[in-house]
Amino acid sequence: MRRFRIPALVLLCLLVVALPSFLGCGSKESTTKEIKYGWIWDFTGRASSGVTQTYVGFRDYLRMVREEDPIPGVKISLEQFDTQSDAANVPLGYDYMKGKGVDIMSAAPQDTELLRSRFESDQIPFYALSNIKSMVDCEWLTTLYGPPELQLETQLEWISQNWDSYPTKPKVGFIGLAGVAFYVSQEATVREWVLAHPDDFDWLGSLFTPSTVTSWALEIEKMKNADFIFASMSGPPLVSLVKEARARGYAKTFMGPSETYFSFYMLLRAGVSPTYLANTIAGTYTPWWGDSNSFMDEVEEYAQKYHTAGELTTIHQGTGQFNGWAAGMIFVDAVRRAVAEVGAKNLDGVAIHNALKETDLSVPGWGNTWKLIEGENYFAQTVRLVEYKSDVDNWVAITDFEYPPSMRA
Repeated sequence: MRRFRIPALVLLCLLVVALPSFLGCGSKESTTKEIKYGWIWDFTGRASSGVTQTYVGFRDYLRMVREEDPIPGVKISLEQFDTQSDAANVPLGYDYMKGKGVDIMSAAPQDTELLRSRFESDQIPFYALSNIKSMVDCEWLTTLYGPPELQLETQLEWISQNWDSYPTKPKVGFIGLAGVAFYVSQEATVREWVLAHPDDFDWLGSLFTPSTVTSWALEIEKMKNADFIFASMSGPPLVSLVKEARARGYAKTFMGPSETYFSFYMLLRAGVSPTYLANTIAGTYTPWWGDSNSFMDEVEEYAQKYHTAGELTTIHQGTGQFNGWAAGMIFVDAVRRAVAEVGAKNLDGVAIHNALKETDLSVPGWGNTWKLIEGENYFAQTVRLVEYKSDVDNWVAITDFEYPPSMRA
């Protein structure tokens, strides 16, 4: 009888190994479609604080979905490539993501512009946070909110409507970082608007500095008579500009888009006193901490659930958590609709991109329904202005959300 025991034992082992697949227990992994979403962003350079917060907010939304309402048959994974705010790294990041077989990508506005011909040719969709004027007609790109140029239009119109010292005209100047298309485009918007309205403004000119700037003495001297300085830059340069300008006696108004002030508010607030931040007005497409609505309530609820008290302090000094959460809402909604359209096994970046373009979501706290309009590829289209108030140490809305001037024309 002993000669029969070894084959029987082998047969038993084979049955144990095979049994899960017969019962369907082993089929879950093989039938789950993985969607890879690649982020080509600055994770360690001068823009990293805002980028990392947004990435975390997006990841938190995916975690909530995975734990509470998973997408049947689909797993969403995130891939990173760190550009360190160096344009030379961007094409390397794109090649890296292609090599990883990602389905859809994300990048900074100026980097999508740099990569446009490649991803259009490859038909690889991009879904990003912010935009740039030159990219709003790109069929292979969708973004959470519109370009900063529309925020600047809104600010300039507000100045002309609220300046109470005419016929003396407000003096306007611009300071930005050199060699970055994102900031160059913003300068063109401010300059062209001011020069097109000579009865409303006096133009003091534009100044561009390298991102490695350590002193702003020259720029501050040239702009000392400006009633409004539009600043377009990221991270540490912004902190040093505001701090040095105030220390040198500039007491009038700084202006600019949310990408300058909100995205790097954590650094700005840590390095600049409330007194120095006073007289700063930013444009934004988004809500802000302290706004009372169900969207921000949900963001706050899960931020508290997923993060420590120390992390929350940082989160509350930036836009990343709620912008990432909003971007996640749109993305997951599109994935669900794409699955319903093509099935989980056929899901890919193009199917998600097509679903993104059909998004129609009404979310409290935002100025318009998240729905693309003809000729535009971004969901949040309305802008409001907020002013930093030192007495409450926070940003306070000074206008309601409204469509920018060029969208009302």
